[in-house]
This record gives sequence, C-alpha cells and structure tokens, in this order.
Amino acid sequence: MGKDFALLLDLDGVLVKNKNLDLFYDTLTFFRFLREKNIPFKVVSNNSRIPPEEIRKKLAQKGIELKEEELLTALKVAPSYLKRFKSVYALAEDRVKDYLRQNGINVVEDYNAEAVFVAQDKTINFEKVKNATTALRLKGAKLVAVNLNKLAKDTDGLFYPATGSWVQLLAHATDYPPEEIVSLGKPSKEFFKKALEGFEGKEIYFASDDFYTDLIPAEEFGFKTLFMTTGKYSVQDLEKANYKPFRVFDSLTQLKEFIEKELLN
Repeated sequence: MGKDFALLLDLDGVLVKNKNLDLFYDTLTFFRFLREKNIPFKVVSNNSRIPPEEIRKKLAQKGIELKEEELLTALKVAPSYLKRFKSVYALAEDRVKDYLRQNGINVVEDYNAEAVFVAQDKTINFEKVKNATTALRLKGAKLVAVNLNKLAKDTDGLFYPATGSWVQLLAHATDYPPEEIVSLGKPSKEFFKKALEGFEGKEIYFASDDFYTDLIPAEEFGFKTLFMTTGKYSVQDLEKANYKPFRVFDSLTQLKEFIEKELLN
C-alpha cells in the first residue's frame, strides 16, 4: 500500500518548455500515468500573461485536459483581492486587463488609482512605468504583485526580468516599504492555502524548476520539494544557492519512476 499523497506541479519549466506552452517529450506520458493511477494533483503557476481559462484551452489543444479545479494560477486569485480597491492601475498586457475587468475590477489607464497591480508585461514602456510610479509616489497606491519571480526564460531561450524584478524597481524608486508589498502568487500563504484545498491530510510533493520562488518557501509548509532541472535553473545554480531539495530530477520520466517506486508501493 502506497503513501497518501498529492502533487503540486509547476507549469513553466516542468510541464511545458516555454511561454508558448510547448510540451516536453514526456509530458503526455506523464499525464496519462497520473490519470491511470488516479493520482491527485494540481498544476500551480505564476503565469501572469495568460488568463487561466486560456491556459486550459491551449493545454487541451496540446493533449493535456485539465479540470478547472486542477489549475491554479496567480491571475486566478487576483480578482478576489483587487476587488477591495475602487481603482487599479495594471502594469500588464491588454488581455490581463480585460480579464480583470471581466471579473469586476475597475482598471484605470492613468495614475489616479488606489492600487498598482504588476504582472508580466512584454509591452511595457516608459509611460506605463511612469504611471505606476506616480500612483505609488503621489497617490499612496498599494503595490500588489501577481508574483515575485525575479527571472523568466523566454521562448527563444533567452532570459529577462520577471515580475518581481519590476516590483523591486518600483518599490526602490518610491521608497515603498518592502514588507507592505502584497504578492498573490507562489509562495504566498494565500496561494498555497488555495492550492491545498481538497488535499487535506495528504503528504504534498511539489515539483518545480524554481527553488527561489517555489521550493525554498514551500519547505515552511512541510512540502517535499522536487527540483526539476528542465527549466531556468541548473544543478549548478542549486549549489550556488546552497539549497538541498528532497529530490532532483532531469525529466518527468524520472519523476514518474520515483512516484512508481517510492510513493505507490
């Protein structure tokens, strides 16, 4: 008789290779295995450029069918928090702004806002940064981050500053107290609390390619941490950070073998 466990699976760098959501060679096999063995899981992502329903549709087109409750993204939890503000300036792409508006958020296009919401934005420009900075500096807006990821890997394999790096820039420029920054994605308590719904009493194994944002903070929740070398960080990076996860895997195939041998038997 195996362990009573559940999986939390990061999306980027674990299940998909890039921002186009292209699958790894063994992703489909891994998901068939999860379904055949009735292993409870959730895909948890800090993706802040694509609304959750769009992610589900894109994954379904590639052969990965997820129920609504099997996907939790930082954007998915954003509306419930942002509804407390009368106006929000979103440093984000248009489809994210549309998603927020569809969910009852008053997204404004100037600095007259009660909150500044920062998501990953590939259309970022000087005017956007100026509005966000002015809202924080002159209007006393609350600084809300969809996540605090510091580094992202693009589809072409090159790197760029992730949402958390922009948040730190804004906080530094406006002397915004770091302890007052609100982060809605991993590794916030609010996010993980939602991720654990339905998994009460189970041992949680968390697979991610990001030990800074995901795995190191997850230790505080008692998760078994599984580092995947298939994303933006390598084993060498792991050593530099002086962090030792529960296990290290080079592929979903290796993760599958671990589950078969050590968790199901």
